[in-house]
Amino acid sequence: MKRKLLLILLVLCLLKCGSALGNSAPINPLTTSAVVTTSPVQPQVVGFENCNKIFKTDSQKLFYLTLSAINANRFTIDEIQSKSGYVLFSVGQRQFLTTVIAINSQNSLLKITPCNNNYFFPIGIVQNMFKYIELNLNTPIEKLPIS
Repeated sequence: MKRKLLLILLVLCLLKCGSALGNSAPINPLTTSAVVTTSPVQPQVVGFENCNKIFKTDSQKLFYLTLSAINANRFTIDEIQSKSGYVLFSVGQRQFLTTVIAINSQNSLLKITPCNNNYFFPIGIVQNMFKYIELNLNTPIEKLPIS
């Protein structure tokens, strides 16, 4: 009985150390770095801080750029409130709220948040909007003639 117990303990100790033959070295979590690649298309938990961005432009121009970014990404605009500075848009079955907030005359904040407060969605939705606005930040806004 004692012999079986010692044998089981010995096998468990060897398994815990890495392998029965001792070929593998123990892993130190402080020295090994795990490379995690996330796809902008796969749903993931997105932090609230990733949904906010300050742009160096006035709130009116940022509002128009936000509308343009929603249109360029082929999202569906559900509601626009230009006076309060928010746009409600849909991506698939999910709705998002964009809010433009004037910080001062030269800086504005854009918040893009899910309407159901479930922050498990593809981060590419937010990233693509921010990238589009950054790329077109210096483009002048023009009023097109109505035909």
